[in-house]
Amino acid sequence: MISAKPLAGQQAGNVRPIAGSTMHITAREWRWVLIVTTCLVTLAFLPLLWVALADDEFRLMGVLHNYLDGGTYFSKMQIGMAGGWLVEFLHTPEPLPGALIQTLYPFLGHVAQASGLSIPVIFHVARAAAAVFMYCAIYVCAAAIWSRVSMRRLFFVVACVSAGLGWLFAGALNTDMIPDFALLPEAFPFYSSLMNVHFPLAIAGLSLIAGLLIGALRPGAELDATFRYGWVAAGVLSLGLSVLYPQALVPLIGAVTLYAGIDWFQKRRFPVRVARYWVALVLPALPMAVYLGTVVSQMPAFAQWNQQNVTPAPSVVEMLLGFAIPLIIAVPGIIRASRRFEADGDRLMLLWLICIIVCIYLPTNIQRRFAAGIMLPIAYFAVRAVSDYWRFHVPRRIQRPVLAATLAVSVISPLLVLILPAAAAVGAPQQVTGLVLERDYAPALDWLEPQVDARDVILAAPTVGIWVPGFTGGRVVYAHPYETLDAEQRRLAVESWFAQAAGADCQTLLGSYRIRYVIVGPRERALGEAACANGLRIVRQFGEVAVYAG
Repeated sequence: MISAKPLAGQQAGNVRPIAGSTMHITAREWRWVLIVTTCLVTLAFLPLLWVALADDEFRLMGVLHNYLDGGTYFSKMQIGMAGGWLVEFLHTPEPLPGALIQTLYPFLGHVAQASGLSIPVIFHVARAAAAVFMYCAIYVCAAAIWSRVSMRRLFFVVACVSAGLGWLFAGALNTDMIPDFALLPEAFPFYSSLMNVHFPLAIAGLSLIAGLLIGALRPGAELDATFRYGWVAAGVLSLGLSVLYPQALVPLIGAVTLYAGIDWFQKRRFPVRVARYWVALVLPALPMAVYLGTVVSQMPAFAQWNQQNVTPAPSVVEMLLGFAIPLIIAVPGIIRASRRFEADGDRLMLLWLICIIVCIYLPTNIQRRFAAGIMLPIAYFAVRAVSDYWRFHVPRRIQRPVLAATLAVSVISPLLVLILPAAAAVGAPQQVTGLVLERDYAPALDWLEPQVDARDVILAAPTVGIWVPGFTGGRVVYAHPYETLDAEQRRLAVESWFAQAAGADCQTLLGSYRIRYVIVGPRERALGEAACANGLRIVRQFGEVAVYAG
């Protein structure tokens, strides 16, 4: 059980619960959380099922959102199925040394091997479990902040499903850089649950740490045994995040560092409690930070991957639009926190929000990666504003309708993000890049799986090649803009090979990368006539898809 602490203005210590409040998460609350969580997780999977069952001519390859990264997750799970733990890039033709990064997916590959289930099935089971854990963790964070159940639930709803106005302005501005409309899934819990396994787990870890910090650092918390050893739990969570998503820790550690410095400046004595949590966050994460720094600086393949893995931040205007609705609600809470700077949660959440924004706009190549968890402080200040400002400035008779209408508008972006890829895949599957492939590709990949290993290179169109490593364990010449080395050069080479007429150049690519098999189907013929394949020997034919010996 997590003790729920009083709001600012209530006395710490033995607080008498007021009507509609509780000092613990009750069984009734958990039932509400699990019902809402079940609805959200089910909703997240309905479009996936819709596409999977929609058309007999096309096959959904495994993921509906961000298929490029989905293919890389499957490839890393394939490494685990083969017994490995070190991640290497299978979307590039040359075998390279692996490293202990993104180990969650090799672990899931080991689970798939042990269970006998397929990689896509294990991926989606893990994704659903991670989403459930994330939603429960967000509510635990809410319970560590508010005693009133209504405030906890409001925080949960705003944090989990609220977003901005990307649905309204993305088309008008002709941009794909608005955070809530395809750019920052790690910032929005529901959106993150559509993408992968590690985003929801990272948000869950941040939620639990934030709840521990707010409970432990508020005045009077030293008398509460609940948080006496919370720093141990914070250390364990920090270790997990350092392996899972280390960038998410950077703004939070920065916020705790500033908190400690301000506490020392105000009181002129060493802030022991804050320092204990700072150490608990930093020390477990330090070895992994050093290791990752060594990997990307000393291993050429990972150095090039790091250089290609550029995720620039949106402009300030796009950022504001992406969080517009909850941010507008939160403004009075942020202003109040800035003026009073109280140590009851306002200070930590304000510093965390500032640190996230600063990290996002630092001149790094991973700016967007620091946005993980940003909805937690925004939702916190939105709920504080509703409680301390808006309920006094909106006429009482229309407060509930206004709140309901605001929340309804704020979920438009998440719903469109959920539905649009599925609608495109069902409505025009031939035009959808990578999400679905013609059915004949499936038996071709199934046949290739026992024929190849991680030393074999397979040539295919990029939209097919993204799935080849995850379904066969083999390599491709080009498929991913980050995980294919010399990506742009190799993309042009692959597209040119399928587009050019037969001639001497046909053998250059095959010989340079020691290609063992070539796949030619509708996606390859869309690049050209694939005349270079005419001189090769067909080893298997699956309807419109042929597999040639390289």
